[in-house]
Amino acid sequence: MGRPSKKAERTEQILQALQRCVARYGLEGSSLERISEEAGLQRSLLRHFAGNRDELIQQLSDRVIAQSDQQWAEFISYLPEQNVSNALLDGLFAEDHSDSEFILVIESLIFAAGQDEQLRKKMQAWMARFTDDIKSILLRDTPAADDEQLNAIAFGLVSIYFNLDSLAPLNMSEQYRPSARRAAELLINTLTPAAR
Repeated sequence: MGRPSKKAERTEQILQALQRCVARYGLEGSSLERISEEAGLQRSLLRHFAGNRDELIQQLSDRVIAQSDQQWAEFISYLPEQNVSNALLDGLFAEDHSDSEFILVIESLIFAAGQDEQLRKKMQAWMARFTDDIKSILLRDTPAADDEQLNAIAFGLVSIYFNLDSLAPLNMSEQYRPSARRAAELLINTLTPAAR
């Protein structure tokens, strides 16, 4: 097997640097100067290996979505058959599963999607998959739950999950982690007794 091409290696280096910059400064604050400094490359090499800023953002979104989908699929594959809701909460809210940098990048991409139709469609599809998967997981423990209730609870869990790690720049996510998990648990417990 041959060595990875220099272009692929440099592009990955640039995208990693961009991801770190976006987590730190947001998408708008991630200038080509900052990215090149973070990557340890000249600015001209950014364009050569990864394209212009718009191309970089599209590549970053593809990379982040692919990573997220892969990690999420692995997580789902390890869920137990019974008491799956509790395992879901452990996965979403346990400190060792937290990646605030990743969540801050996702949130930056969601925010930027308001100005970019192509990005908006990618992020809408990603969010719909995530929310639908949570609904399906909850349905395992509560097969009689109605769709409207599952939609509301899945959205609530997604909202709590994203909000918790968005507090990372304030150094408050660990302070609120137990409360976030408990709030999510209380939300799941609102499923009607007939559905449970």
